[in-house]
Amino acid sequence: MKVRGAWRRIAWRATLGVCLAVGAGCGYHFAGSGRTFDAGIRTIGVRPFANETREVGVEKRLAMAIEREFVLRGPLKVAKPDEGDLVLTGTVKAAEDRPVAFNRDDEVLIYQTILALDLDLRQRATGTLVWKVRGLRVADDYESIASVIVTTSSDFRKGTLNPEDLGGFTDVQLAEFRRRETMDRMIGNLARDVYDQIMEDF
Repeated sequence: MKVRGAWRRIAWRATLGVCLAVGAGCGYHFAGSGRTFDAGIRTIGVRPFANETREVGVEKRLAMAIEREFVLRGPLKVAKPDEGDLVLTGTVKAAEDRPVAFNRDDEVLIYQTILALDLDLRQRATGTLVWKVRGLRVADDYESIASVIVTTSSDFRKGTLNPEDLGGFTDVQLAEFRRRETMDRMIGNLARDVYDQIMEDF
């Protein structure tokens, strides 16, 4: 019985060794991900995005936010734009505000901001397209006057303003501040969405 048990252990170890050897040469899955990468894929570079909008600097902020997602969440390491095993390129297609609520005098109470971009992910060595998306979009609202701000909402509480701060702004100042907060939140949400799609959408 002892001899038979020893042979079983030897056979199990041999089988495990073969499985690991085969797996090492055939690519791998990242934990919690449905995407399969070649075994040599370890890094990603993000090239500067193009910007087809009037929103100055939004392309840099988006690229940096996406890089930050990979730095924080891995497992791909961020490399210089032209040195990554994978290279992400993109174009910001839209960054615009639309009025969505008015008072009885047709003054705008709430704006909706829309942010959209196109992205391509390729293997740098071969140019093979790994993933792409067109018109990836996020939208969010911000208030242009203090009287319509719901200070108990989760979005307001996540921001840097306190309810008592609102009286110190003109309507123009408040709208600009709220828009900056909204844009920051949208860029973060879009970066997380890009990361999730790259790592799981396959």
